[in-house]
Amino acid sequence: MSTPLLRIKDLKKYFPIKVGLLGKVVGYVKAVDGVSFDIDLGEVVSIVGESGSGKTTIAKCILLLERLTYGKILYNGEDVTLLRAEKLREYRRSIQAVFQNPFLSLDPRMNVFDILAEPVKINMKLSREELYEYISSLLNMVGLDRSFLDKYPHELSGGQAQRVAIARAISLKPRLIILDEPTSALDVSVQAQILNLLADLKNELNLSYLLITHDLSIVKYISDRIIVVYLGRIMEEGLSEEILDKPLHPYTQTLFSAIPDPYTRSSRERIILRGEPPSPINPPPGCRFHTRCPYVMEVCKRQEPDEIRFSSTHKVYCWLYVEK
Repeated sequence: MSTPLLRIKDLKKYFPIKVGLLGKVVGYVKAVDGVSFDIDLGEVVSIVGESGSGKTTIAKCILLLERLTYGKILYNGEDVTLLRAEKLREYRRSIQAVFQNPFLSLDPRMNVFDILAEPVKINMKLSREELYEYISSLLNMVGLDRSFLDKYPHELSGGQAQRVAIARAISLKPRLIILDEPTSALDVSVQAQILNLLADLKNELNLSYLLITHDLSIVKYISDRIIVVYLGRIMEEGLSEEILDKPLHPYTQTLFSAIPDPYTRSSRERIILRGEPPSPINPPPGCRFHTRCPYVMEVCKRQEPDEIRFSSTHKVYCWLYVEK
């Protein structure tokens, strides 16, 4: 069995709550609380869930923007928290990101050429002519011409700015790109263009994507595998067609009941989720979802469910599927 490109093992990220002048720690926000999954080369994995479920924190841990509280992140079998010097630089080059709002990630004082050239100059030894041609080729790959090289971010539309952000992400020839709500700030027509661009680049460059989103219509379009998270824990994981055709966890069923299907006349019954998610400072015992679940049982309130496998690729954490 081949080693996955990236393996997340029992990842936990707790943020301390401090009070007073001395910063006494009185508790922790358990943003991510024991998450494990793999990403293979050339695969698109989507993490979905409500705001505050821990999606972006997982991404920040992978990017080493947040220090892990517990667990491991393995890149090609190596623990990234133990990497040093050149191996750490290689990891940082291999894992890039595209964020929700491109205007917040592009330096307004730099033109497009300088934005794209900055990481290339640091990591590649190119002559001035080679650099210009390489930057021009990056723009061409994302559907922009050389006339954009002298433009500044404020002169770009939202879609154009996101294309520049994507060009910067692929400039160092990464193997995995983390897409954190990459289309949510764009118009619907532009969203489709960006998704088509991402799909083309994935095939052309053999990229892997980790998509962080709450827009389930995007997940349906681009994903190979879906991971559903709630309050820092995985509720369900499986191939896209498995989860879209037959969501098992009550939380997954609620999320996916909201996706409109333009190809059928009959509307899917919408499941309304009652109440608000509990605080990650003091998550409920047992199943994290039991306070809002329409099928809650007594055991759900006391004991956390184990992993239940329905196939080699589809698993769920729910007491409904435990044989009595």
